[in-house]
Amino acid sequence: MNENGMKILIVDDSLLDRKLLCKTLQNLGVKNEVLQADHGEAALGVIARNLNGISLMFCDYQMPNMSGLELMEGLLKVPDTSRIPIVMVTASSAEESRKAAYAVNPALAGYVIKPYKPDEVLAVIKPYVRL
Repeated sequence: MNENGMKILIVDDSLLDRKLLCKTLQNLGVKNEVLQADHGEAALGVIARNLNGISLMFCDYQMPNMSGLELMEGLLKVPDTSRIPIVMVTASSAEESRKAAYAVNPALAGYVIKPYKPDEVLAVIKPYVRL
């Protein structure tokens, strides 16, 4: 794990979904600080202010203005942000959505479908967090 990066960023336009994921992380015993953004543009600002501090990002697939795929695509083009492991979180169980996410980012840290089980989240985040 990157010792500089100890924060987790949750990007989701749904406040409820952000709260649920925060609670899931807390219940799993995650000690990392959790940052939140309610859309892609806000996420870019949070990342800019915490450039070396983010060890993992959860990104909602479907958001207005800038989709999770568009956000991820933009982050991958910049060397300083391309190193951030990204977990795509989505309500879509369609295989096309999964394939599209991995086409944009073959190194995707995970793909979690809502509603998820805590053990699914734990399996994905273990390499990136403090428990």
